[in-house]
Amino acid sequence: MKSANFTAKINLVKKEHFKGLDSLRFFAALAVFFTHVELIKKFTGFGTHWIDPEERITKFTIFQSVMSREIGPLSPLIAYSSALGVVFFFVLSGFLITYLLLKEKESNNSIAIGKFYLRRALRIWPLYYLIFILGFFVLPYFDFFAVPGQDIFFQQNFWGNLLLYAFFMPNLAFAIYTTAVPNIGQSWSIGVEEQFYLLWPLLIRESKNVLKSILWIAGTIIALKGLILISAPFVKLEALVVLKKFLAMSKLECMALGGLGAYFLFNKKDQLLRIIYRPLSQILSVIMIPILIYFIPTALEDILHLLFSISFLVVILNVAGNEKSLFKFENRVLQYLGRISYGFYMFHVMCIVFTIHTLDKYIGLDNDITTPQHILLYGISFLLTVAVSSLSYHIFEKSFIRLKDKYAQPKLTTETAQEDV
Repeated sequence: MKSANFTAKINLVKKEHFKGLDSLRFFAALAVFFTHVELIKKFTGFGTHWIDPEERITKFTIFQSVMSREIGPLSPLIAYSSALGVVFFFVLSGFLITYLLLKEKESNNSIAIGKFYLRRALRIWPLYYLIFILGFFVLPYFDFFAVPGQDIFFQQNFWGNLLLYAFFMPNLAFAIYTTAVPNIGQSWSIGVEEQFYLLWPLLIRESKNVLKSILWIAGTIIALKGLILISAPFVKLEALVVLKKFLAMSKLECMALGGLGAYFLFNKKDQLLRIIYRPLSQILSVIMIPILIYFIPTALEDILHLLFSISFLVVILNVAGNEKSLFKFENRVLQYLGRISYGFYMFHVMCIVFTIHTLDKYIGLDNDITTPQHILLYGISFLLTVAVSSLSYHIFEKSFIRLKDKYAQPKLTTETAQEDV
């Protein structure tokens, strides 16, 4: 009886230990939200802070473009915040899923692959397919959800997009057709995660040396991307262009880096963790983000996601494993927003589009939206997204989450709460 009580106590402590990651998940979704407000403004014909680096940045670094007034000082942060949020999601997913798998393998000497797939399907598929149905068969018939810069391409490539989205390949659809499906284009990252989940548990289960396997996978992906990147300017094949875009979006190496962090934490690599837990390491992990955005040569932008991933992994490891972490996010509001962050991510674009059309119809937005109009646009879009996400979570998603939990491994009660992604 004493042993059982001790185990329960340890589980409770560990569950509290990982709680801050929910808040981080919300901040990642919020970063994506900021970029997409500006991007939707561009598509709907309003002035925007969003920039396309390939078209508008011509200087050696973004900082030089800012100093020459080619772009505004905040535009780079707005433009990159979506990429930052998605990369953070990928690193966090790799970290959490790998930690879960390592725990299961240690406890059971194996991994129940079928149950793993079932848990992932019950958490991800219901909302994904709800968004899929809305995006293809409902929203296109309402003017308040029209996205002028995307609608015509959507109609031209309807059947190809439909097939690829239906089979969790929205990232491939994006690579082939170059334009997102209106209101649901953000789901491309869900396709990447599903492709990761398909292979990763098999790798962890079968690997005799998990560290070596993770390093090999990450190295191979990075080398393949480098080869394609170098070859693309010299090989004028449409298929190679599509492959380059597909690989650029499929940032499996970010997830592998997250898995590497999980390996270090799970196996208590104290010498390395002590360095990561230092206050200086934590501070550098944050200030490196704007430094990388503004000062890295624009010719090296293709490796930015790797550098971002390292910074994010330092943050994640400190929140997950360092009792003296400078990052304190154990706040009830943030934790709740983190729990509904999957819905926030999936619904936010349609909420932004709806808000822009509504404000334009009833108050008339200026071409260069004024500060009060910006406050209304951002505020209403945010609150509407939170409201819709909350309804989705409590009315729709939660029943599938409860069903998913029936297939959780009994010794994983601590970490399964973090699998609510």
